[in-house]
Amino acid sequence: MHQTQTEKQQPIELPKLPENPLVSILIANYNYAKFIGETLDSVISQTYPHFEAIVCDDGSKDNSCEVVLSYANKDSRIKLVRQQNGGVASALNTAYKNSSGEIVCVLDADDIWMLSKLQKVVEAFQSDAKGGFVIDNLINIDGDGKIMKLTPVIHELASGWKAPFAMENGGFAYNIPPASALSVRRKVADLIFPMNEAFTRNADTLISYLAPLITVIIPVPEVLTKFRLHGSNITSSKSYVLKDFERDVRNWERTHQEQKQLLSRAYGKDVAEKLTGLENSVKYLHFRYVAMRLKQVPRSETRKTHQQLTAHPHFGYSLPERWFIPWAEHLPDVLFAKMFNFVYGANPVKYFFKRLLGSLIAPRYVLW
Repeated sequence: MHQTQTEKQQPIELPKLPENPLVSILIANYNYAKFIGETLDSVISQTYPHFEAIVCDDGSKDNSCEVVLSYANKDSRIKLVRQQNGGVASALNTAYKNSSGEIVCVLDADDIWMLSKLQKVVEAFQSDAKGGFVIDNLINIDGDGKIMKLTPVIHELASGWKAPFAMENGGFAYNIPPASALSVRRKVADLIFPMNEAFTRNADTLISYLAPLITVIIPVPEVLTKFRLHGSNITSSKSYVLKDFERDVRNWERTHQEQKQLLSRAYGKDVAEKLTGLENSVKYLHFRYVAMRLKQVPRSETRKTHQQLTAHPHFGYSLPERWFIPWAEHLPDVLFAKMFNFVYGANPVKYFFKRLLGSLIAPRYVLW
């Protein structure tokens, strides 16, 4: 009997975990001497002791290596690997090559884990033999480590076998947190690593958008990660400009190609060809449309993207989509640019309305 695509694309088989699996923690560091000590404090304080933390210093120019070595000299589970600057994906690849754990966790060099993080992750993996991707919730902290908001960042984490959904939506699942809340089984990681080193930033998006295509997601709703927002990291930017949208569009396009390659490796080219195009991804359409308008692309070219975006079944996941994008196509370029600065820029009025509207209309999805 001819196998259907759904029958072929099943969660990959995973070996049974030992009772106390070794957990490998991958940390890419570049000039984060100010934060890396606090990050490593949260690692060595874990209630689950069977881990190794591999810190790849990506050519830092500050005293990051000295800070890491001070921890490594006291705790043999901390290892420092140095390399010339190559970007986040390159540093994570190097860390992964030097790891050997059955479970692999990513930790940004400026984030902090709750003390029970690894214990909860191990228990989650042991609770489901098919689960190869554990995600946990997080709260935001500022540069000084102060909690910015007690409410978890994601209202409801993704769960289960999301590949069929992702395949129909340009390859992307929703409600998956960023790097420090991501953990995968070794067999899953072997299909993802080495990552494309063109991802010099935000390489965690590769894990977020590749793992759901090959394995089951196990959510840990409890907040186990403190995600730091500060002036030095790209995610903390309070305002977007054209180059940000263009960069994100390129990253989504690169990620989509990586997804096709992963599907080919895991299931074969016939399954990879079933992956729908990026015009089925609501966030890609959003970023592409805004970038086109800011570049003042002729309206005859933006109209199709706007129609695809507003007709998407998941349109409306963010405040801009709910009250700006629907009528944005009717604005002349100059007025669009002014409204863009208000909607996406950093100003007190915008944040007042964001809080007000956010309390009235809860977002359906969080897309990272």
